Amino acid sequence: MKRIITALNALALLAAPTQALAAGKNDKNCPPGLAKKTPACVPPGLAKKGVTAEDRGYEIGDRIVDPDYIILQTGDRVIFDGREYIVVSTSNDTILRRGDDIYRLPRDARSDYVRIGDNFIKVNRETKEIIDLIRLADLILG
Repeated sequence: MKRIITALNALALLAAPTQALAAGKNDKNCPPGLAKKTPACVPPGLAKKGVTAEDRGYEIGDRIVDPDYIILQTGDRVIFDGREYIVVSTSNDTILRRGDDIYRLPRDARSDYVRIGDNFIKVNRETKEIIDLIRLADLILG
């Protein structure tokens, strides 16, 4: 009798992680905590403003076909979240400055940072595929 109970417990323990992992999968590349929210994959601050996942626009892996994007260059003045930033360097890294605050956008030889509206997006220079979506909060926090 003890062997049967032990075997059942072992099977239950083996089955539990696979069920938990299957429940956490999503196809939108968003964290499980945001996937469970309504609307899904939208941070709480944006959800309060009425933004939906579709309104957020681009996702990593999308290709940019919008002809209105602007490659950031030294001297550009950029308005982002209602604040003005100046691009002070693009030789090794793209660096934005606002007052005494400096924000570094690391870069490599195969990518550019572009701006579409209020979005900063890192794209592959040749394919225009989105590599990363940039938020200034990410730059401040590291």
